Amino acid sequence: MAGSQGIQQGPRVLIIATALAGAIATAAQAQTPSLPNPTPPSDFASVVGGPGAFAQPTFTQPTGAVPSYYAGAGNAPTAPIVQMGLFDTITESIFGQPDPNTWRPLPLSTFFSEGWNEAWVPSPNGSGGAPRQGWINAMDGNLYRLWFFTFAQAFNSAPKGNAYLGSYTLLTPLSRRLELIINVPFVIRNNASTGLPILDPNNPRATATTTSHSGFGDMSFTPRFLLHETKDFSLTAEMAVVTPTGTQPLAGKTTTLVPAFGFWNNCAGGWVIRGGLGLGIPMNGSGDNLISQLAIGNTFTDHDVPLFGDFTLYLSAVVNTSLANSDQTSMTLTPGMRTHLGNDWYFLAGLPTPVTKDRVGEIGMIFWFMKAW
Repeated sequence: MAGSQGIQQGPRVLIIATALAGAIATAAQAQTPSLPNPTPPSDFASVVGGPGAFAQPTFTQPTGAVPSYYAGAGNAPTAPIVQMGLFDTITESIFGQPDPNTWRPLPLSTFFSEGWNEAWVPSPNGSGGAPRQGWINAMDGNLYRLWFFTFAQAFNSAPKGNAYLGSYTLLTPLSRRLELIINVPFVIRNNASTGLPILDPNNPRATATTTSHSGFGDMSFTPRFLLHETKDFSLTAEMAVVTPTGTQPLAGKTTTLVPAFGFWNNCAGGWVIRGGLGLGIPMNGSGDNLISQLAIGNTFTDHDVPLFGDFTLYLSAVVNTSLANSDQTSMTLTPGMRTHLGNDWYFLAGLPTPVTKDRVGEIGMIFWFMKAW
């Protein structure tokens, strides 16, 4: 009897024990936080912040909004458009700390409606990594925030005397669509070239005579407009007003208007093609002058390489043609270089070499000492 009762109670005890264990397990699960699955995720790089130690690096195109300067990112804006009043737009453009991530393309179709009340932001590098930077004797095709000193020297064979120039140039953006360029040639001798193809239209084929003269040059004021800008291409229009502020007989003769167009294109890798057309129109009717410019160059290093950041070599061609007498045409080739010294200081050098009979000098050299902010 006792044995049968033990046999009968065995299953009951087993059932009770099993139920009790289940209850304890349930209570433990309720009180203990769940732990992550220890199995490594398939995208291990997304956890550790980089590709796996033994895996080949992979790249996945983001599906959301990405910076417009991002390689392969199309034209998608990255942030809401921030519009300001006139005074705030100008102040922020000149003195603000722009965020490059807020850049977005500005198409020609919205020229009259977009960008005027937005603060300036620096333009991105092209898809190939080429920086949007100025070169000597080359059209910009872009808006910058910087200043630089120019020293230019033109050497001539006797009996002609040598010529030189010292000038200060300030490029001040007022919005994403507009900037003002002021050029002050504080010393000139025998009407040396300014180093900019559109800022010496009064006498582009000026020669240094046996009688040497020196003095103050003609100041110029140039509003520049950004017509169209994408990651790899930009187009600008401007109107330089050269004022007769210089010392005669070198300058100070007449006001000259110089409308011009410029473009910039990152065609492949670090290679850039840039150029433009300008027309010098003296108000005294002495004859218009067509200025044609084309340049090509390549950037070899990254921006932060000490003393040789953004190191660029290029070749520029500038052709000046008198519309009243097409036989009076001068052409100058300028091989040049540009480098980032550090802390947004730059050094540029060019060797303008005439290839036609009409010329400013037998050979010349131009140096720029530049600071961006």
